[in-house]
Amino acid sequence: MPDIPVGSQIFDFAFHPSHTTVYTGLLNGSIKAFSYDEQGQHQQSFSLRPSKRSCRCVATNEDGSHLYAGGKAKSIFYRNRN
Repeated sequence: MPDIPVGSQIFDFAFHPSHTTVYTGLLNGSIKAFSYDEQGQHQQSFSLRPSKRSCRCVATNEDGSHLYAGGKAKSIFYRNRN
């Protein structure tokens, strides 16, 4: 896994179950996804900020088609990855 600068403190992260993608939940309320390879190359897949408060947890379902996140705002966020 390469070093990937995310720009804010990471509260949680989750790996896609079948792709080389990592999802991060950040202190600033953002969720960022990065694809990476074995040589250390990485690329940001997407970034969104569903809350102005921190994103405390991220998880995917079994096949990775759904991304869930929970935050300090006492909310659960959902994104369909299809």
